[in-house]
Amino acid sequence: MVWYCVRSKAIARHSGWIGNISIPDLVKHAGARRGDIIEVCVCDDFRPVTADRFSRVFYQRARGVKGLEISFRGETARFAPTWILSANLRFKRALDRFLQQREISVEEFAAEGRLRTFSARQFLLPVGDEVEKVDLFRGSILVAATPAAGEKRADDLADGIGQWLMSNLTTEGGLPYKYWPSRGEESPADNAIRRFLATLSLTRLAKLRQSKELREAAHLNLRYNLKRYFQDIGGGRGAIVESRGAKLGAAAIAALAILESSAQKEFSSELTMLAAGIDSLWDGDTGFHTFFFPPERDGDNWNFYSGEALLFWAEARRRGTGFAPTLARCAEAFSRSRTRHYRSRNPAFVPWHTQACTSLFKQTGRREFADFVFEINDWLLPMQQWDGLDPDLRGRFYNPQRPEYGPPHAASTGAYLEGLADALALARALGDTARVAAYERALNRGLRSLRQLQFRDGYDTFYISKKQRVLGALRTEVYDNSVRVDSAAHALAAAIKILQPETF
Repeated sequence: MVWYCVRSKAIARHSGWIGNISIPDLVKHAGARRGDIIEVCVCDDFRPVTADRFSRVFYQRARGVKGLEISFRGETARFAPTWILSANLRFKRALDRFLQQREISVEEFAAEGRLRTFSARQFLLPVGDEVEKVDLFRGSILVAATPAAGEKRADDLADGIGQWLMSNLTTEGGLPYKYWPSRGEESPADNAIRRFLATLSLTRLAKLRQSKELREAAHLNLRYNLKRYFQDIGGGRGAIVESRGAKLGAAAIAALAILESSAQKEFSSELTMLAAGIDSLWDGDTGFHTFFFPPERDGDNWNFYSGEALLFWAEARRRGTGFAPTLARCAEAFSRSRTRHYRSRNPAFVPWHTQACTSLFKQTGRREFADFVFEINDWLLPMQQWDGLDPDLRGRFYNPQRPEYGPPHAASTGAYLEGLADALALARALGDTARVAAYERALNRGLRSLRQLQFRDGYDTFYISKKQRVLGALRTEVYDNSVRVDSAAHALAAAIKILQPETF
């Protein structure tokens, strides 16, 4: 069976199923015109699936690889793998829609319905003077395990994300938090920390590229975010306030964004107040509190926020600011964080504390900071997946034995690479050749994963009409095309650290 979909400027014009057919005959049969793209799935290996095994066969990772066939009383609906991807459709949602549209109860379907799964070879046929097949895997061109000669993955990743940030920056300075390519809509969800992460990464990209345009864009975005979220909360303190409260991490990332901005003087008052706010959440007995308010959320997201705050403290000290904490206080915060991490390890702790300890080691040369960086990154490395996976999944970070650590996600992979880039710089500086090799391999594999997730060209976006909204951005996963600003921000920050590593 062959499924095809003729797309004009990414819009599905018509589609259908047909028996085995040659490519020239398919182009004629489909009625495709010059400039169209035909999306094709050659489907085989149809296998029945009992209702009680639905979730075991039609799981998340099968999206885009497996197809779904639903039959009931002589009516059959088939969902080809690339169609499932382009619609960002979950298998369960496809089945629920089939039942709802036909007013079939779950009991009726269990008694008389039939399910089958199938595999598919996927490709695109761009229609022009000559039709040349473009092979796909899960709706995208595979990124090879190792770069080709002359390929610069970190550069390409950074430039693509920079393009996306500039294309989506509004005249007021805003960036989309989350975008649904299949709908062509922005999500109403919001998160200030992730927005300021994008500000910080854009600022660093402007410095790396020595670009006035990027610098002005970062300045505009910083002003927009501060106007939207910064509040004076009294006592000389400032915070980043959202509808659900004010977080330590948001204050720390916003403060870092100002600290690294070329327009720091414009926001010196906000920076001083944010620094005072962060200081007010330090408790010498317990470490960092994680929320200004509401009080009942204190302790949430400790693994992230404590590291973000410690990194701000370390960078404030390195830059010699008047509000920087003492080295003794930074060392105390490090010690308390390390002790708490040992009580309940979590990979989310690793990248932010790695960056903070790298900064502290750079300032002091104290080996305990470097040793802890090596310890926590060595512990993280086995969570990077490679062997035994579909080729497009290789290089991501996920521990299936510890699902409480969270699902695989572009933002997670980017964040882990940020930390690993600093760990690699430390290993090089200290002559630790074994770790240099291990961290370089992890970074190269992670770059492969991030480039796979990036919307790189017209083939990656064959089903997306508003291409400028996604080109250069990263999908959440290879089977989930939703775009989030922190996925781009972490990946960009990692690429910049790889391109311009820390020196000691």
